[in-house]
Amino acid sequence: MRYDALKYFVAPAIGTSELWRTGLGVALTFMAGLALYQLFFALLSNVIGPDLTRALIDATSFDTSSPAATLYILATFAFFALGLAMVTTTIHRRSPATLFGPLAAVASDALRVTLAVGALYLLLTILLPQSVELVRNDGLSRRSWIALLPISLTAIALQAGTEELVFRGYLQQQLAARFPDLPLWMVGPAALFALSHLSPATAGDNATLFALWAFAFGLAAADLTARTGSIGAAFGFHFANNVIAVLVTSLAGPGSGLALYHLPMAMDDPRIASTMLPEFATLLCGWLAARLALKV
Repeated sequence: MRYDALKYFVAPAIGTSELWRTGLGVALTFMAGLALYQLFFALLSNVIGPDLTRALIDATSFDTSSPAATLYILATFAFFALGLAMVTTTIHRRSPATLFGPLAAVASDALRVTLAVGALYLLLTILLPQSVELVRNDGLSRRSWIALLPISLTAIALQAGTEELVFRGYLQQQLAARFPDLPLWMVGPAALFALSHLSPATAGDNATLFALWAFAFGLAAADLTARTGSIGAAFGFHFANNVIAVLVTSLAGPGSGLALYHLPMAMDDPRIASTMLPEFATLLCGWLAARLALKV
């Protein structure tokens, strides 16, 4: 496997790759994100008043399938991105920019992979037969969907970018610097990525299937990062996947407010199990399309 670029991507982390530092960094990133979230709403309450702030929180918490709620969920990732930047600067004494890899490569790889994988996924969505009939999202007109598109794409880029910075930028760099001869830099972040997507409360018996899919995605994203030496390809892969899953066709329920169409199934629907094999196959095709687009 051609992972020569990985050593250049990992180089900034070599000086501070101790396990205790990495573990502390992960914990502090999460804690800082939560603290910044609380601070934001405390400041917002002082500006617009507690009643309006409470109304805003209620509007995005109780109707979790609305467009506003989906945008709200995606936007909250900004707090964790800021938390990671603080951790990288203080705990590791390096610039957060080092988490990206060469910025020119990030931009080029992200664009090429987004276009290649996005086109493939959109084509598969249109051409492949559906086991259930799609339902139009009555809560979002086509005109509103188009009007919200710039904000929606920005919010998805923020969410996907934050996850890639945490799992493929920070964790992959730290673990590869500490264990250069072990595949822990690939398996470890993928396992934590899967755990972050484990939601038995909403997915029921399907929770393990969704987590396994996230684990496979994490392996593919780690592979792309190691082959290219930046998070651009992994971001493009993640972004394209989420654009289709969030804006085009989404499972009915929380986080589905921005989708044009809904699959009339909740996350815990027993029929989900029969759809997972095609999902894994689509993921494999997306990974291959990304590699083909970058010739890696």
